Amino acid sequence: SLTVFVLLLWFPFSAICDEDYDRCVSIFGSDGTLTIESLDISASNGNVDAEYCLAVAYHEGKDVSRDRIEAVKWYLRAGQKGHLEAQYWLCILYREGIGVEANALESRYWCKRAAKKNHSKALYALGQWYYGGYDRNMNTDYLNAYVWFARAVVAGEPGADAMIQLLENQMTDLQILEAKKIMERNLP
Repeated sequence: SLTVFVLLLWFPFSAICDEDYDRCVSIFGSDGTLTIESLDISASNGNVDAEYCLAVAYHEGKDVSRDRIEAVKWYLRAGQKGHLEAQYWLCILYREGIGVEANALESRYWCKRAAKKNHSKALYALGQWYYGGYDRNMNTDYLNAYVWFARAVVAGEPGADAMIQLLENQMTDLQILEAKKIMERNLP
């Protein structure tokens, strides 16, 4: 339905980068803007937060020309060092093919890395993967979708409750019971 389509596609792109940009300005900026030159120096010296903030600036085109390829470069550097938000954005960018060629395996890899650290949006994104079957070779898997959306609910992710309700209308009682057992065992 249209509601599901909107929940699946709109959610990851809602004002998240704006919030991150504001956070970056509070750490690295002055007078309400980022100084890209000093941020670039800090990022080039390996400061993981500066790497992430530089990625956000390029991603959104704030205080610098928008360059999604450059954003991916800095998200990768920060993500490889364990930066949780960078890992989540790599999941989305690889899934959507923004600044990089769409790659389902890379997207799921980054989603899972962030989800292992209980990142609520990554948990939701994994639910999307299993519900929507983003990978051409992957069929919809209601059981795993339920598990990941349920974890997103526990992590406080808005919208995950609605997906659980939708799934419960599409699953058999036995499938729902099995999903709840998986949750109890803390799998997959």
